[in-house]
Amino acid sequence: MTAPLVTAQAVSRRFGGITAVDSVDLAVQAGTIHGLIGPNGAGKTTLLNLIAGIFAASAGRLLFAGTDITDWPAARRARAGIRRTFQNLKLFRDMSAVDNVAVGMHTETRGGLLSALVRGARHRREEARIMERSHEALAFVGLAAHAHARAATLAYGHRRLLEIARAIVARPALLLLDEPAAGLNRAEAEQLTGLIARIRARGSTIVLVEHHMDVVMRVCDEVTVLNYGRLLAHGTPAAIQDDAAVIEAYLGRGARAQAAHA
Repeated sequence: MTAPLVTAQAVSRRFGGITAVDSVDLAVQAGTIHGLIGPNGAGKTTLLNLIAGIFAASAGRLLFAGTDITDWPAARRARAGIRRTFQNLKLFRDMSAVDNVAVGMHTETRGGLLSALVRGARHRREEARIMERSHEALAFVGLAAHAHARAATLAYGHRRLLEIARAIVARPALLLLDEPAAGLNRAEAEQLTGLIARIRARGSTIVLVEHHMDVVMRVCDEVTVLNYGRLLAHGTPAAIQDDAAVIEAYLGRGARAQAAHA
């Protein structure tokens, strides 16, 4: 087996006297969809933030494509191909959908301030490329018809898709999805499942934090379970839904039965 794309080695994060992530080991293979589940407060989003560089690790190491990125700032990680969405939507509400997506291309721009001020040929070509890629990303997630709508006017499910479009416009090597199905109805969640699979098919490795067990069990290749900031279990979706410790801590017998019939 090849080396993992992402490796966390005994990673911890402390906030004062609270340990949100406690010496967690994680290995995410390239080309996979890796689920990260657990009860509320288990440390899932904190671990995503550690991988993205939003928080610094209090202890341990993080590797990306074999390179130690533990001390890299978030912007450098984004340039290297790590992008994320947020559980609480972080859109520019008064900007159009396509302009929101274009923000996700910021690490790809090469023209400087002077080029932008004088709007030279290089700047115009770069701007056209960004708009083309942004429209492609909107079409990919099914929002082509809403390109020029203000983000604030979009339905909630469409705003979820818009945030994903912004995260994938730069074709990231690693996409961190933080509860993308939150607030979606069953039909929307099923559509999201297909979208996540299509994102992986075009080359992105995905780490998915999600409470919607239908989504997790259908799309993930592997699942890691956290509880109280610690690693509780790891395995295939089938193994996880039959793990007694996981059932006790998180899934519950009703969710287990639901996942088994998904």
